[in-house]
Formats: sequence, structure tokens, C-alpha cells
Amino acid sequence: MGDLILSPVVDTTISNLISAVAQQINLAVSWKQELIILQKKLVLIQAVLQDAGQRQVTDLAVKHWLLNLREVAHEADYILDEVTYESVKRRVKIQNQMMKKVRYFFTPNNPLAFGLRMAHKIKKVIAMVDGINNEAQGFGLQSRLATTNYQQRRNLQTHSFIGAFSQVVGREDDVSKIVQLLTDPTNELPLCVLSIVGMPGLGKTTLAQSVRSNDQIQNHFGKIMWICVSENFDVERILAEMLESLTKKSGAMKNKDTVVQEIRSAIGENNYLLILDDVWNKESQKWEDLKRCLLGMCKKSRNRVVVTTRDKNVALTMGTRPGHMHHLELLKDVECWSIIKLKVFGDTSKHLDSELENIGWDFARRCRGVPLVASVIGGILCTKRPDLAEWLPIKSKIDALGSLEYQDDGIMHILQLSFDNLLKPGLKQCFAFYSIFPKDYVMERETLIQLWMAEGFLQVHEETSMMLEDIGDEYFNDLLSYSLFQEDQRDLLGSITHCKMHDLIHDFAWSISKSEIVILKTLSSRHNISNFRHLNLIYDQQMVPTILEDVAQLHTLFSEHGFPHGMLGNFKWLRVLSFPHAVHAEELPPCFGNMKSLRYLDISGTQIKELPRFVTNLYNLQTFRFQNCRSLKMPLEGIGNLINLRHVNFNNENCMPANLGRLTSLRTLPLFFVGGTKGRKIEELGCLSQLRGRLEIRNLELVKDKLEAMRAKLHEKAVDDLALIWGKEGNEDEDVLAGLRPHSNLQRLTIDGYGGKNLPSWMMKSDCSYSNERFLIKNLALLKIEGCKKLESVPTSGLQSLQKLAVFNCSVSNIGDTLAASKCLELLSLRELPNLGFIPSIGGLTSLQTIGLIGLPNLRFIPSVDGLISLQRLYLFECEIECLPSGLSSCIALKNLMVSRCQNLISIPEELKELHSLVELEIVDCSKLRSIPEKPLACLTSLKKLSIGGFGEELEEFPGLGSTLCLQTSLQELRLHGWKKLTTLPSQIQHLTALKKLVIKEVLGRLTQLKCLWIGGFSKELEEFPSLNSVNTSLENLQLYGWEKLSQLPHQIQNLTALQYLLVSGFDGLEVLPEWLRNLSSLQCLWVRKCKNLKQLPSAEAFRRLSKLQYLEVTDCPLLEERCAKESGPEWSKISHIPGIYMKDKHI
Repeated sequence: MGDLILSPVVDTTISNLISAVAQQINLAVSWKQELIILQKKLVLIQAVLQDAGQRQVTDLAVKHWLLNLREVAHEADYILDEVTYESVKRRVKIQNQMMKKVRYFFTPNNPLAFGLRMAHKIKKVIAMVDGINNEAQGFGLQSRLATTNYQQRRNLQTHSFIGAFSQVVGREDDVSKIVQLLTDPTNELPLCVLSIVGMPGLGKTTLAQSVRSNDQIQNHFGKIMWICVSENFDVERILAEMLESLTKKSGAMKNKDTVVQEIRSAIGENNYLLILDDVWNKESQKWEDLKRCLLGMCKKSRNRVVVTTRDKNVALTMGTRPGHMHHLELLKDVECWSIIKLKVFGDTSKHLDSELENIGWDFARRCRGVPLVASVIGGILCTKRPDLAEWLPIKSKIDALGSLEYQDDGIMHILQLSFDNLLKPGLKQCFAFYSIFPKDYVMERETLIQLWMAEGFLQVHEETSMMLEDIGDEYFNDLLSYSLFQEDQRDLLGSITHCKMHDLIHDFAWSISKSEIVILKTLSSRHNISNFRHLNLIYDQQMVPTILEDVAQLHTLFSEHGFPHGMLGNFKWLRVLSFPHAVHAEELPPCFGNMKSLRYLDISGTQIKELPRFVTNLYNLQTFRFQNCRSLKMPLEGIGNLINLRHVNFNNENCMPANLGRLTSLRTLPLFFVGGTKGRKIEELGCLSQLRGRLEIRNLELVKDKLEAMRAKLHEKAVDDLALIWGKEGNEDEDVLAGLRPHSNLQRLTIDGYGGKNLPSWMMKSDCSYSNERFLIKNLALLKIEGCKKLESVPTSGLQSLQKLAVFNCSVSNIGDTLAASKCLELLSLRELPNLGFIPSIGGLTSLQTIGLIGLPNLRFIPSVDGLISLQRLYLFECEIECLPSGLSSCIALKNLMVSRCQNLISIPEELKELHSLVELEIVDCSKLRSIPEKPLACLTSLKKLSIGGFGEELEEFPGLGSTLCLQTSLQELRLHGWKKLTTLPSQIQHLTALKKLVIKEVLGRLTQLKCLWIGGFSKELEEFPSLNSVNTSLENLQLYGWEKLSQLPHQIQNLTALQYLLVSGFDGLEVLPEWLRNLSSLQCLWVRKCKNLKQLPSAEAFRRLSKLQYLEVTDCPLLEERCAKESGPEWSKISHIPGIYMKDKHI
């Protein structure tokens, strides 16, 4: 399929040439005539390209002509690039040095000499184009200038991908079954694997994503990690990505044991869910290696691994248990039709006339139950009008493909049809370029668009005023709409920030681009890459390939770990150079010194200490990334020469270049550190009128006054995400913030560390001198204010677009007068506000989904929540309220109600009974609460998690639990918090037959109905652990938490013959584990932790009796760990036969 991309490549290159010539005509003087001649000849070639693209399939001579034209076009493109480069270079030199009155005739700045050199280069291009034109005349190619109305096509795309991806069609039962298996209370294994198996395109990854986002899964697992594995099952990489998933920080590769220990620490006391997506591994040794590491992270049981794979043999290799292999079936035709309608109309219930409906059903049947095909067909149709004139041609093309059975490559035919519909200039190349990345690679939206720009795939249309970035943004949306891209991540406001490509679509993209793109993964003494334009080096750090030459034609070079050995070539055509996270790269090789065409440079995460001088001469550079360059301490001098630079990314203050104000083309500058010296002051931002996107300004305490702040001219920049951060309070903070008035289209605003008492007028009202609009920041959707120790109030009136309001760690006493105007408000989060005593009315805010009021010791009243029909989560922690807010009965969507440490709370309202959607209820540590009405609890028929206790000290039993009998079929988790005088548990818990988890703090009672029991944390005055006589002998999981005085375990444990998992922690007086442990014949895992005086295990015979024991962990027991030292310790022989042993923070 490589022929498919040839014509688009040539077309894009010729279009770029015509555009470059047009720009030079406006600048040139002495060589303008040559440029006009060249422009005419290029237009003639462009006119026959459409005919040539069609004829190349059957006419080999035309195909060879196109191949020759591609080479000529690239050579001409480079020459014109050189002309542009020299023009910019001359302009920079004129700016940088004083013009002399008398100058030698042939100096570089002499206009006549410069013109002669450029004219000579243009004539060379004309000669090349003449040659290719002469060849074309012999083929009789017809002129067919494209007339597609691209603007009209854009207007037809009224239903975007947003929303379509949030609804999964036809997999509701699959999600339910998998969730049930993952949360099964009878499965107490420390680690259990569930596999989702199905052929490509059935939606395995989408199903796994739906499972991950399921509320029950989110509540059940403390930590959730998602790793895209793909074909390379590298255990160290998987562990590194697990750690990154938990900590949100990337770093250099570390020792495996170190990574496992850091993951274990990050997981803490939580259980975890690990999702391994797209697994191909059939080597059991690799899985066993990873499994040992995963077991070493288990501080609790019920950890789960979900695997998605095409092959059931892979599932078996990964240790999938019987009953835990979930096979995905084909969808029904009606479900495929729903997917198509969702893509086209954004609504599965859309009513169509009978003829169109019949065509739609025919499309659905042609999907053969594969959701990917349905999504792609829907993507094609969403660019067409929903009428017969537009749909019938698509139907005819699909009918012409014949059978779409899997074995006939039916999906590839559909993808080709979708590819053929990518009509906008350069869009086909934008799609095909993604195949340079590995499968399952997640790409940041902005980065991808900047790469497209650098490669020349994006072209500005004369009929529009759109910038290249805007065109790239439109193309990104187009590819999502066509289902050729898949969304991967969104920001807080729901905008898609990252994408990926389905494996099958990646295969198709690779099939059409393999003549242009090469990916090297293995070691070889020499690789012939002379015929390729784009190169990605993916290899192990110890297997760096050697490339000596044949690189002059390369446009792109990606490298994961640095530069190949002996790279000596001339990279004269290179447009993209990227080697982020190449931790061993310490310098840029000299072979990169002549990169006049370079548009994109990424050295992020390298150890480069100093950039070579030639970097300041990269006059065509558009994007420069140097994030996490900790060794690059000195600012780069001369960066002001890079006048075409549009995007700069760094995050280290030491790396910020001086004199950024000279880079007047900049559109992306996410971070700016204010300095006190010239070239680093905030006025540098003043000239950067093109800035947009996110801008974070730090060290604002160094700005002296309002006048200096105004020199930044923030109101002139289309920045939609602004963060203003003070490192410490200043004397003029209010004036400074007043001078930092942002653009009226601002959507996100963060203010951190501000030392003023009041916020500026531009946040509160309009100013006739600024705008005719009623409110200056009327589009603000997110407002976050943090660490403002003197701030008295936060104005909110007029913020009609506000979706999220968060105020943390401030001295504010009120949050405006009203929130009534904020009809779009979804989140209200107020935390650690000691002076806040008033919250404005929130009733009627029908979009509000989450309220979090935490650490508000002066708040005694919460306004009514009447009418909050979308409210799902209400968190009230450490407030001085006496009662819950009124109007709870109207909160019909409320799922989580959590009240904790509200010491003045004295009553719970009866209207709690109306919360039929409530899934989780927590009322704990409210010392003045005397009772909880029983009737409301009886009505909470959806309640699955209940945490209750910590009430008045004079109470001797739990109040208000008589009604829990009504929860016996729904309640799955019960947490009881006791207090000093409490001696018994409520007897009603024995009737909770659906209970999966019981957590008891500081109490003991009759435990006869449980499979799992965690118990301990009683008064330290007790000399022995309370009796466990009442514990049912069918108990399978027991965790005992002791204290300093305890010298023995409760002997009743020996009767628990069904016990599979036993954890013993904090028995400091215990010196010898009892011999009766041999009676625990079902024991599989034993954890012993924090027993500082424990030094001896049961006898070897006792351990031999424990024939099912597979795992032993001894942690923070120094005496015993020493005696269990491998080979040398006196206790080692007792346990050496156990398959899994973890001691001294490592596996043995």
C-alpha cells in the first residue's frame, strides 16, 4: 500500500515549494524574476499531480516519474530552505551589528552579492523543474486542479469526537461481569489475573478503560495503574512505568529491587489494580519474573491484574485462572448501528427517514460485529451531510469492497476508504506519520502538531487567516473524528490532550508509509537508510546501533537513548531532531552543525551541559524543548537570533534563556521565571504578543509595582491558562496583580502565594477603559486560589462560565456574595480556610457534581443544597457545623456522603432516607453526635459502603444500627469506628449476608459471618489480645495488629483450618512464633511485620506441614531477618523450600 502515500507526499512538497516561493517574491529584489518563473512552473506540475496519482497504480512509468519528482521536489525544497535561511541570517546580522558606512563589496551583508548567490540557487531549481516537466509531457497527464471546498467540509463536522468516546456501546454486560470478578469477596488471593481476550478491533482496550473508570472499581482499589505493554514484554520497563503511573514522575532507569521498593512505598497500605494492555508475551519466565515483583508489592490481599490480549495462550502464560478468561464476542448489528449514529450525530436515538435508515442498517451489517469498523464508517459519514446524495456514494464504495470478513482484510479496505476521504492538504501525511512511533504510543496533542509543522505537512490557505497551529489543531480533530486517532487523556475541563492509535490502524498507517519511514530496533554494524526520510531508533541502551553515513536525505531523527556510534553524516535536510530522556547524551555531535532546515529540536532529559554555538544559528527552528535538563545550568546566549522560534518548553529556572522578548514569534512559553536583572524581568513578555495556551509566571515577588507588571501586556495575549505564582509575599502584591490583567478569553486562572488582602478589580467587575463587556474574564471556567495568607475574600459574582472553584490554605472569610451566576459550576472545593464563616447560596446550581468542605473550623452553617440534582459527592471534614445542609432529599444523584471530624454535629436529618442513589455513607468521629435515625438507613437500598462510629464518649453501644437488617442484601463494606467505652459490636452485622469487608477500629465483638477480618488497634493497656472464640472457622483472611505489650498470638487462630492468608503486625513482645501454626493447613501466604523482638520461627516440621504455603514475608523484624539470612542464618533451612520469600526489602 506504499503507493497510497507517494502522491500526497509529492503534492504536499510541491505546495510547500509554491508557498515558499510566494513568500520570497515579497522579500526578494534582485532575484524576484527568477522566483516568478519558478512559481509558474511549479503550478503547472501541481496541476497534473491528481491525474498522475491515479495513473501510477496501473502505469509503472508514471509511478517512476512521481518517484523522480519526489526527489527533485525534496532537493528543490532544501535549496529554497537554504534561501530562506540565508535571508533570515542576513536579517539577524543586520539587527545584531551596526551598519558600516564603508564595507568590502563581498561581505555577507552586501545586498548585491547576496542577491547574486540567491539568484544562482533559484536558477538551479528552475533547471531541475524543467527536466521533470519535460518528462511529464510524454505521459499526456491531464490538468486537474483540486477544487474541494475545505471550509465547507469543516462546517459539516458538527458532531465531534467529544462525547462519542465517553459512551461504550454493547459492552455493559461485559463491564458488569469483569467488575464482579475483580471485586469478588471470596477471592482472597494476594494476586489474581483476569484476561480480556478477543480478536483485533473488538474493543478490548476500550472495555478495560470502562472497567477502570467504573465507580465500584475506583472505590474498591486504592491504587490503579495502566501500562501499555505491546510486543516488548520488558519487566524493567513495565516496573518503571508502574512507578511513573503512581508518582506522576518520570526518571532514569533504576535497579529492579529499588523500583519495586519505591512502588511498594507508593502503594502503601492500599490494594492495587494493574492493567496490562495489549500483551503478546508467551514466555512464562518473563511473567514469573514480573509476578515475583508484584507479590513483593502486596501489603494486602485482593490485588488484581487485568490483561488484554488477542491470544488465549498469552492469557494462560500470564497465569489466568479458570473462570477469569473473558472472551469478547462480536457486537450485534443494532449495536454497530448505534456506534455509527453516535459518531455521526452524537446521539444513538437520532431519527432518520426510512431510506437513510435502511442505508445505515446496511452499513451496520457490513461491520460484521466489529466496533472498530463501525467507528471508522461513522468517522467517514460524519464529514458528509446526512442525505442520500452524500451517503449513497459511500455505500457504493463499501459494496465494491465485497465481503468484509476478517480473513479477507476487510478492515484494511475500510481503513483505505477512510484514508481516501482525507482530502485536506497534508492530512494524509499527518495520519501516516504517526506510524513512526511504536504501537500503543501515547502522544501529546501539542507535540504532535508541532512535529507536523516541522515536517511541512501543514499549509496555510490563502482564503483563511488561520495559523499553522490552528490548522494542526483542526487536523488533529479530523483524525479523531474519523476514528483514526483515539483519545487517551483529557484535562480538567474535558479537552483532549493526548491520543493514541489502534493497533490495526497503526498497521495500516505503517503499510502506506514504510517507503518513507524506518524504525530500527536491533543491533547491526551498518544499516542502509539511504531511501528513507524518517528514522526512529528504538533500542536497548547497551545495543546502540552504528550508522556511518547515508543520512543526508533524512528529515526526521528520533532516538530514545542518544546518538548512534560513529554518526558522521551530513544532516543537511534534517527538520526534526528528538532524543528526549537520553540520559547518557552529554553533547550534540558536530555532525549536526549544518542543519539549516531544522524546525524541531528536543533534548529534554539529557545530561547536556552546554549547547554548541551552532544552535544559535538554527534560524528556521520553530520548536525547542529542553525540559528536565538538570546539567544545563548556563542560559544559552544568542537564542534571540532564533526569530522563527514559536514554541519553547523548559521547567528549570537555570535553563531559562535571557532576552526572550526578542523571540516575537513565540506562541508557546509554558513557564517564565521573573528575574531581577535585565533580560529576565517581566517586561520580556511584553513583546510576545502571539503567546497562547498555558503560561505560568513564577517569582512575582521580584516585580516592583503595577507599572512594571503592566509591561508584560498579558491582556494582549490569547493565553487561556494562566498561573500567577509568588515565591514569597511582597509589599506591592496588590498593585502587581492589578497590573497582570489577562486576556478576556482566559479559561483557567491559578493564583498561588499572593500576599494581598483583596483581588484586583478585573476579577470583580468591568472597567470601561478596558472593555465593553460586562465582566472582563467572563469565560473563566477554572479558578484556583492557594496559599494566599492575607486574602480576605474571593469574588465570584459574574463568573457565569465557571466550572471549577478551588480555594486552599488561605485566610479568606467569605467566598463572594453569590454563586448564583455560576450555572455551569461542577466542582466547589474549599480546604484549610480557618477564617471562612460564610458560603454563599448554592441552591439551584443544577450542574454542581462535587462539594468538598475540608478544614473549615469557623464554618457553622452550610447553605441549602436544594435543587442540586447533579450532585454526586458531598465531603464535609473538620467543620463546626451542627447539622447537615437542608435540601438533601432533592439530591437524587448523590452517591457519596462523607462526614468526618465535625465535632459540633448533633443530628442527622430524616431526609437522608430520600437518597436512594447513595452508594457510600461515612459518619465518623463526630463526638457530639448521640444518635442516627434508624429509618433513613433502612431506606438506603443502594448503599454498599458504610463507615460509622466515633460518637459521644458516654455511649456504650452503636446507635442507629437496628435498621441495618434492611441492608443485608446491598451492604458490602462496613467500617466500625469505636471509642473508649465501647465494648461490643452491634449484633445486627451477623445478618449482613452480602458483606464483603469488615474493618473494625478499637472494638471487638462477635465475628461469626466473615471470610475476611482485620482486627487490632485496641487500648495499649491490654495485656493480651482479646479472645477470638466467636470467629467462624471458615475465615480465609485474617490480619492482626498488635501493640508493645503483646507476647503471644491469640491461640484460637489454630482452629481456623480454612485460613489462607495471615498477617501478624506489631506484636513487639512476641519472641517465637507458636508451633501450632502447623494446624493452618490451608495457609498460602504469611506476612510477619514490625515484631522487633521476634527471633524464632516454628520448627521445620511445622513448616513442612504447611504444604500450601507459597509466600512468606518478614519485614521490620530485625532479629528474625538476621537469623533467616539465606544459606547462613540458623532459621533459613526451615523456610528455604518456600517458592516466594521477601526479606530485607528484596526477594530471596
